[in-house]
Amino acid sequence: MKVYNLIFLILLFLVLGCEPISKNVITITNTLNLERIDELVRIPIQKINTHILDVGKKSILTIYDENNTSIPFQLEDENGDGQWDQLIFTTDFVPNEVKKIRYTVLENSKASIFPNATDIHFGVGDSNSTISEVNEYKRINDPRTASQKKFFQMEGPTWENDKVGFRMYFDPRNGIDIFGKTTPDLVLSHIGINGDYHSKEDWGMDILKVGNSLGAGSIAIKTKDSLYRITGKNGATFKILEQGPIKSSFEMKYINDTIQGVPIQAKHKISIYKGQWYYKSDISLSGITPDMNLVAGIVNLKPNTLHSTTVNNYFSLNSYGKQSENGDHLGMALLLNKKLYNTHKTITTQETGITNTHYVSFNSENDIPISFYFLAAWEASNSKFGTAKGFTKEVAQTLEKFSHPIIIE
Repeated sequence: MKVYNLIFLILLFLVLGCEPISKNVITITNTLNLERIDELVRIPIQKINTHILDVGKKSILTIYDENNTSIPFQLEDENGDGQWDQLIFTTDFVPNEVKKIRYTVLENSKASIFPNATDIHFGVGDSNSTISEVNEYKRINDPRTASQKKFFQMEGPTWENDKVGFRMYFDPRNGIDIFGKTTPDLVLSHIGINGDYHSKEDWGMDILKVGNSLGAGSIAIKTKDSLYRITGKNGATFKILEQGPIKSSFEMKYINDTIQGVPIQAKHKISIYKGQWYYKSDISLSGITPDMNLVAGIVNLKPNTLHSTTVNNYFSLNSYGKQSENGDHLGMALLLNKKLYNTHKTITTQETGITNTHYVSFNSENDIPISFYFLAAWEASNSKFGTAKGFTKEVAQTLEKFSHPIIIE
């Protein structure tokens, strides 16, 4: 009898002991008959057992793959309320693959430390020899003509991942430029202090001529068939929101930007993720009139072929040609949900300071967020972008993946 009781207790111990492990497993499924490399996976907080969430300062959440290898991840506060909403990481999938991810809590001292694969950088100084990185910064009017002019490394904030980099001019031009990369290393924090970044180096180069266009996803307001750049002349602020191994983001706020006599407020959050050829824009407008629409653009200064593509619920406007500053092939695309699409157009003559631009106009309402992606594909970064077919395949597959996110169970 004692033997049976002992066996029962052992079995009960094993069942109870295994229960937390089985509960702490999440199944992730690729429903596409398509290979997905560095696929972004988002696990909502609701999928995580609540007892795991009560993590003290001396402990940290950790996730593992089926080989018990720890996975770089990040906790994401998507709605900005100070509490994380989802856990994000990247992983590779073969077509129709099902994977299991395990999570647990470890002491901080035992947890793996992962290097960042994304970065935001804004260097400011009185000269190029006194630059320091800032997490927040404010400007009024045009800093290029200020009496106490500052030196802005790269002329404004930069953002990059292991694939591609971008910068924004921190002045009323408010343009966005592309840095083509030939290395997965994060390099832009060291560029733009001395030397020239317009010629190809071992890390890559500045590959885009922006001019008076809307560059690589720059924003403007369309009203009465004319485009007006969002400038920030009356005040603009920069603030880094997060930096990590999977995602980095910052926010620009534009204060009382006057469009045809109407003061509007604009928030532009920019995020970049590990392993992706694009960055994401989340924009909120306040004060716009019913005839105003947000637009985002693609530079049209060099010979290119323009196409529009629709895949399931997503639309893209994309250009391709030998339009890089290196004289080789560059593809660029605006990607958005179809419900946001209003129209698209190409302008060649100057419209209130904006010219040489392909643009998409969005259905726009006050305080209703608008999201889109800007994808940049340089053939020196990856040879598959050396042909129009390779580029359009990347765009179509990206839209397909957006339409079929990884299933979390």
